[in-house]
Amino acid sequence: MSLNLAYNVNKPLDKVFEYLTDMDKFVSIHPVIDKIECLSNNFFLVYETLKFGFIPLSFKYQVILSSNLAEKTVEMKATVMKFTKIKMVFVLNSEGNSTHVTETIHFKSPFPIKRIMGKIFKKQHKILFNNMNT
Repeated sequence: MSLNLAYNVNKPLDKVFEYLTDMDKFVSIHPVIDKIECLSNNFFLVYETLKFGFIPLSFKYQVILSSNLAEKTVEMKATVMKFTKIKMVFVLNSEGNSTHVTETIHFKSPFPIKRIMGKIFKKQHKILFNNMNT
């Protein structure tokens, strides 16, 4: 399953790129990521807490980050809870002093959770990019 999302951020492209590639900045605006540890150059350990009603679910997973400022792209790949593979591709386009971000999220899981994951990502990333605006 793939999910396509789009956002407008009131910041120049280089600043948006920085928020997506500098994990300290990324965690500072992400609504459910608690901490990110650098394991090596482009490998990170992400600590996340999701709430299902009043029940928090905390977990961690590794992320591989690839970016190319010349191509204006950022890619993140992760396997969450050992069974769900997620690939997020962000494509950035300048629009004056703001940036249009197109995000494609690919999910691969043996379980019927893709629709739930889609709803979670839509909500989280709307908040993420709104936070980037402030």
